[in-house]
Amino acid sequence: MGTLIGDVLLSSAFLAYAGYFDQQFRDTLFSTWSTHLVQAGITFRQDLARTEYLSNADDRLQWQANSLPADDLCTENAIMLKRFNRYPLVIDPSGQATEFILNEYKRKEDYKKQFP
Repeated sequence: MGTLIGDVLLSSAFLAYAGYFDQQFRDTLFSTWSTHLVQAGITFRQDLARTEYLSNADDRLQWQANSLPADDLCTENAIMLKRFNRYPLVIDPSGQATEFILNEYKRKEDYKKQFP
């Protein structure tokens, strides 16, 4: 419980600001934020795994069953998709994200939009 405030600060900053960036820059941001928390005297778990803190194992297994690759970047993106209440702009030249989104939300009545 002693690290709850720092863990939540790091996780919420990650959700709010890191979505636009690649994995390397996300790691850099997380490291920078961690340094600021240390300087401010706010304790947090040094081994905080973002994907495990922000999602549960059932969600991650369901995402993998819906064609999501198991790497951290894709899992972090799925966490953001699940937690945001707005529709994101997805640029997906490989088609992996599109396939995942269609599988994940096929139970709902969302529609695939395609532009020429």
